[in-house]
Amino acid sequence: MICTRIEGRTSVPEKESLESLAKHRASMAIFLSVHMIDKVVETLATSYPMTTPVAVVQRASWPDQKIVLGTLETIEQKVKEAGINKTAQILVGDFLGNEYEKSKLYDKHFTHEYRKGIKE
Repeated sequence: MICTRIEGRTSVPEKESLESLAKHRASMAIFLSVHMIDKVVETLATSYPMTTPVAVVQRASWPDQKIVLGTLETIEQKVKEAGINKTAQILVGDFLGNEYEKSKLYDKHFTHEYRKGIKE
């Protein structure tokens, strides 16, 4: 997981630019950047497929929290329609998709070194 922001009024070192970090195609948490969602999408699209899942979470954990889900192809429009332009985090990566099986680690039926699973 790469935590970063896009360059705005304050620059970032070249090796920490969003474009440079996107080349890794790692999961990302992008802060302080939702007001530039168009530039974020444009930059990420140089390295990630447009089908890459994206979530924008505004005011996380607050009663008025908003979560917008999409892909690189759709997220810009969805964020604008939701009226989100600050106080939001952009999450990017396949971890947001449904292609993974859930871990058995916390399944009550799963036995491991620290716990014996329950048999029903």
